[in-house]
Amino acid sequence: MTTRVYTREGVLRPVVIPKYSSVPVFIIKNNLRTAGISRERYFELLNG
Repeated sequence: MTTRVYTREGVLRPVVIPKYSSVPVFIIKNNLRTAGISRERYFELLNG
């Protein structure tokens, strides 16, 4: 399994995204919480 790891200044731990064909919702929610991004902002980024 391959993963992607993202870091950001000011965020205490990295955001880790497993490379599955479909990422489970709980992983997305945990990563949003870690990165301090709202659900609304997440969808803006996806659609932008």
